[in-house]
Amino acid sequence: MANARSKIFTASATAGLLKRPLAVLVALTLAGGGSAFAAEETLVVDATADAPQESAWGPAATIAAKHSATGTKTDTPIEKNPQSVSVVTQQEMEAHGITSVKSAFNYAPGVLTNNRGSSEVIDALSIRGFSETNTNQYLDGLKLQGDNYSEFAIDPYFLERAELLRGPASVLYGKSNPGGVVALVSKRPTTTQLREVQFRMGSNNLFATGFDFSDALDDNGVYSYRLTGLARSQDAQQEMNKEKRYTIAPSFSWRPDDNTRFDLLTLFQNEPETGYYGWLPRQGTVVPIIDANGNEHKLPTNFDEGEKNNKISRNTKMVGYNFEHHFNDTWTVRQNLRYADLHTDYRSIYGSSFNVATNEINRGAAFSKEHLTSFTVDNQAEAKFATGEASHIILAGVDYQRTRNDIDAQFGTASPISAINPQYGNASWTPYDSPYNYLNRQEQTGLYAQDQMEWNRWVLTLGGRYDFAKTSANNRFADTTVEKHDQAFTWRGGLNYLFDNGVAPYFSYSESFLPTSGTTAEGQPFDASRAKQYEAGVKYVPKDRPLVVTAAVYQLTKSKNLTADPQNVGWSVQGGEIRSRGLELEAKAALNANVNMTASYTYIDAEYTHDNQLQGRTPVQVPRQMASLWGDYTFNETALSGLTLGAGVRYVGASKGLYSVGDNANENFDVAGYTTVDTAIKYDLARFGLPGSSVGVNVNNLFDREYVASCYREYACYWGAERQVVATATFRF
Repeated sequence: MANARSKIFTASATAGLLKRPLAVLVALTLAGGGSAFAAEETLVVDATADAPQESAWGPAATIAAKHSATGTKTDTPIEKNPQSVSVVTQQEMEAHGITSVKSAFNYAPGVLTNNRGSSEVIDALSIRGFSETNTNQYLDGLKLQGDNYSEFAIDPYFLERAELLRGPASVLYGKSNPGGVVALVSKRPTTTQLREVQFRMGSNNLFATGFDFSDALDDNGVYSYRLTGLARSQDAQQEMNKEKRYTIAPSFSWRPDDNTRFDLLTLFQNEPETGYYGWLPRQGTVVPIIDANGNEHKLPTNFDEGEKNNKISRNTKMVGYNFEHHFNDTWTVRQNLRYADLHTDYRSIYGSSFNVATNEINRGAAFSKEHLTSFTVDNQAEAKFATGEASHIILAGVDYQRTRNDIDAQFGTASPISAINPQYGNASWTPYDSPYNYLNRQEQTGLYAQDQMEWNRWVLTLGGRYDFAKTSANNRFADTTVEKHDQAFTWRGGLNYLFDNGVAPYFSYSESFLPTSGTTAEGQPFDASRAKQYEAGVKYVPKDRPLVVTAAVYQLTKSKNLTADPQNVGWSVQGGEIRSRGLELEAKAALNANVNMTASYTYIDAEYTHDNQLQGRTPVQVPRQMASLWGDYTFNETALSGLTLGAGVRYVGASKGLYSVGDNANENFDVAGYTTVDTAIKYDLARFGLPGSSVGVNVNNLFDREYVASCYREYACYWGAERQVVATATFRF
């Protein structure tokens, strides 16, 4: 007898899989290049016309989500989106036992999630060869704008889905990194009762408790609520560092009728300690340290070059809402709004260089107290209508964002520490002459319009946007202000063709811009950098099966990049260019009632095509190849009914670091590739009278592979995460 949490396939869906093995063959072919499987919750797959349609802002029935709003700001089927997008559902995040947003994309193509190694202080990613630190992260359609050391971090337990749109996206979002956009969707109130309590224990003294409650407040479901909370404590991989997080997210929904919805979304999070955020030299990580006797030494993977009183703490408050109203079958209006308040206390003594003669790590010091506030609003009007045989979805909007960060910081130098025999306890440091007291402001207003035109089997997406961006930095110590105004027009065009069998080839062009801080030696402010991308691909999204397969090739070029000024040492000029091109393959599928899978392969060829110092070099932290494969099997009708076994492998190819000093300055050095294995085992407790409850264990880096995740410079390399064992017990009642 099947357990209560078995995946249930309708007869039509099962027949579709049996009659059309091509989809499975395509997915397994991709798996041969590197792939991934995943399954977690009870998955009810109904391919009939009466099945409820998936919402781009809600849960998906399987791991193969078929709708996304990230690439269009409208609820769009993935096969009609003219850019590459990956959707990681809550089921997939739970299956992998992740603890950060960046690790949600461990099995997605085109993205490096380990460019800060084992550290999860911030969700730093490298997308299509372009690194970004929260500059392109959005929550519920609104930007989480960071500044200096102030960066937002959302725990995945509070998310319904995490999405990755690859390539420039300024046409919808304004100033942004060209690599892509990370879009997060919060859990929202439900009108059906949800009561969940979760407990976790694991490596490095991990202890965590979470709860998730939701229900309607009245018989008609007009009012509903959701209350989600989490408390987590863990030792970081590096000694002397801890991670502590306490979060609660109350939300409230008002749905007076089928045409109106108002969701009040809040989040309050206190992080007294966020973990390790240092870096280690190339010596001792990539290559061994040679002592005076000629002996070789490696830094242990828990090595900390700082001091015991190093700490980064954060306190986050967010209050906002999403509002939507349908006037009729044609017109819909939306408004998304949020106010955020973030306090950051950063105290760090960190490695700045390596002294080969003494085998000591030279150290710097940084102490910064910051208060960041952010207000963001996005107003949209959507119209659906037809002109002749062509249907249209017109989106017009205006968004505004304002960020203010008050910084009271001091930088300096600290005493060196031996890399071979470190002696801690000397936290003294010498400050530089001038404190860093700044008030930074960022402001952006954008006007945008988009038309998704559909005629016969063709879908043409055209969009344009004009932005007014302003940045200012008020040096309170020197009583000076530097202000920069940027205006930019960006556009995108894409064409998809939809075959009846679910195959959809497409081609697109997109642009982005990003303001550049600083000035030339002559005091002239820099223009905003620009980027453009050409992308072509094919998507396979059959209507009667839980399967999404995508393939994309692209060429992405960022211009007006800063490069060294040949006439003035230490200054920069514009005129640099970086080109990235590559291939990405991805497959997600619930192959049958027992098996789920995801698979990915990435090839990136990135290069400085114009630069005064780095001409022809490969950008740092950009592996040429990556691949992943995860699969799980759920027993449904045997003595093992309720048991799920999963395993996955992730490969990250060799990358480059960059020498910045010495005889090899501006030359690359090699960082070896690595492969890690993850496993999972889970048991559904339905047969014990606890439907919806489960116990399980996730093991990441099963064989405890020791590897350098990446290097930024010769003084900045990062050990990858050690083996982590996490046991999870989830109870629903």
